[in-house]
Amino acid sequence: MMKTRQSAPMLVLVAMAAAALLSGLIVRSLWPHRIWVNLPLHSTAEALGGLAAVLMALLLFSRRAEWDGGKLQGIAAGFLGMGLLEIFHALSPPGDGFVLLRSAASLCGGFGYALVWLPPKNSDRRWSRLIPNSAAAGGIVLGLWTLSFPELIPAMTHQDQFTLSAIAMNSLAVLLFFAGSAGCWVEFRQSGRPETSLLASLAFLFGLAEIMFLFSSPWDSGWWLWHLLRLAAYAWVLAYAGRGYELMVADLREALSRTRRSERRLAAEYAVTRVLADAATLKDAGQAVLQAIGESLDWELGMFWSLDEERQVLCFVDLWHAPQVEATEFVRDSREGTFQRGEGLIGRAWATGKPIWIPDVVADPTFRRAPMAARVGLHGGFAFPVRKGEELYGVIEFFSRDSRQPDQDILDMVADIGIKIGLFVDRKRKEEAFRRTEAQLVEEHRLAEVARVLGDIGHDLKNMLMPIVTGAGLLEEELSECFSKLPQPAASAAKPSRDLTHELIEMIRHGSRRIHDRVKEIADSVKGLTRAPTFAPCRLADVVSSVYATLRILADERGVTLRTEALEALPVIRADESRLFNAIYNLVNNAIPEVPSGGSVTVQGRTDESGKHILLSVIDTGKGMSPEVRDSLFTYQAISRKVGGTGLGTKIVKDVVDAHGGAITVESQEGVGTTFHITLPIEGPSSPPPNRAPAQPDAGRKTS
Repeated sequence: MMKTRQSAPMLVLVAMAAAALLSGLIVRSLWPHRIWVNLPLHSTAEALGGLAAVLMALLLFSRRAEWDGGKLQGIAAGFLGMGLLEIFHALSPPGDGFVLLRSAASLCGGFGYALVWLPPKNSDRRWSRLIPNSAAAGGIVLGLWTLSFPELIPAMTHQDQFTLSAIAMNSLAVLLFFAGSAGCWVEFRQSGRPETSLLASLAFLFGLAEIMFLFSSPWDSGWWLWHLLRLAAYAWVLAYAGRGYELMVADLREALSRTRRSERRLAAEYAVTRVLADAATLKDAGQAVLQAIGESLDWELGMFWSLDEERQVLCFVDLWHAPQVEATEFVRDSREGTFQRGEGLIGRAWATGKPIWIPDVVADPTFRRAPMAARVGLHGGFAFPVRKGEELYGVIEFFSRDSRQPDQDILDMVADIGIKIGLFVDRKRKEEAFRRTEAQLVEEHRLAEVARVLGDIGHDLKNMLMPIVTGAGLLEEELSECFSKLPQPAASAAKPSRDLTHELIEMIRHGSRRIHDRVKEIADSVKGLTRAPTFAPCRLADVVSSVYATLRILADERGVTLRTEALEALPVIRADESRLFNAIYNLVNNAIPEVPSGGSVTVQGRTDESGKHILLSVIDTGKGMSPEVRDSLFTYQAISRKVGGTGLGTKIVKDVVDAHGGAITVESQEGVGTTFHITLPIEGPSSPPPNRAPAQPDAGRKTS
């Protein structure tokens, strides 16, 4: 194909040259001495030729950047000067000036062509302006001088024949045109530009016309023949100029189209950047980002999918669609599904880490939602990952009701947008992590101060409890001595009182000891577990019995029944009995004030189906909790409704359960009651418990 294109100008050139020679022979044979003077026709032909040359010059000047070394500048300047002189020639009356302008036009054109042989050089801006300005100025000055001062013009004709001056000028033009034609053919062989073959052919035709000029006389048949040949060459110039105009218009339209696409892409990037700048979270920005991209790039449905890192699937998050799009079924089908890596359009974007474009999703066998897309009329689609480096946060996809071929510019742009959104997500996550770290540091500082104060309080309480413990021992001895001195009938009658006082004194002793332990447990809770639990065989029935024994009097005073269910059947577990006592004590002690008279607190237990865990439930028939109170459980911000309560009881319970490798949840309904569910491994925790406070659980159905 290329070879055919390159040989086309040569074929035209040969055909025109052969036609000119053949026509010359025929005309010379039929009308050897025919003279035909027609000045209007001649002026019209010369004017058209001059305008064609000027047009050719302007076209070549517009493409000078495509040539190296400024060679095209010289040829264009030659055409410009030749065209201007041809126009003045058309305006000139017959005579010496008439021939001079014609000969000067040929000489100027030939000289411009001959410049193609000059060595390449880097043309600066001054050189680029000097050449066309000089050619235009020289042609205009010579034309005006010739028309204004015809008496100063040398003789160019004598007795209806051209003089030696005219023949010399045109002979030189012949040499210059042929030299330029050869130079253009060499350039064509080296560069392969089709313009160079055209220019070479035109130079050859102009040179051939000048040869025919040398053998003609004014207004004879040979005169008109070489005019006809030049006119044919100019017609070829006009054809080239017309083709160049068509290409220029096509290039302009393409440039305008690219500009519009570029403006739309810039608008999309700006809109996305503005949305991300104003948004606090990706959830806030999701729909606005989809709308910005969809409206700017003229896509009609967009969906955002987020990566579930735990399950490693893409899940639906948000969508946007143009008002004219009705795709409810497609959206519903998408909402209910998830996509794995490499599955479907968005899965492929995830797997490759690059934008993926499908011209028609209905015809694509890898698009899982193709039947639903066909039903709602969606065809074109593309997707791009939201990521930072190798870390993926999600995928965004868009659809159109038209089939669309891939646009690399759009793919490059959305890839950049995906990175911008990924950087936004990464920045927000880091900001959230920084806020959590800052809050944790503030909390740790506060807790350190609380721990110091609690240490002082614990020391003071220990000192203040010593007289109580000592006094309780002396009181028991005194009562024992008094009861031993009573006569038998009185001693038997006082036995119930003796037993009650003994029980109360024992409760004072145990209570005092546990007050000391409780203060230390509170300090441990706010600091985190500083002492590793001591695990040993433990019966939950005995632990609950001890708790009930301590709280029995309080429960009786409030008319609350303390119950147990199925605890005796539970197996022995490995646990820290002291810590379990504190945990169950807190739950029961917190429940008693909330239960109205006649209500109950029940501790029940069972073994799970695997036989590896104990499920313990503390159930009360009290007032229940509000969501605000429930959501604060197990944290430092726990809310207490008891007068003088600290709210740390459930935090202590959670720490104990965590230390045993278990879990705790709560269910509560206002006006019905509250149930705490505790799961404990029978064999104890599988790994040593941490010596720091566990992470806070999420709100909702309160779990730990």
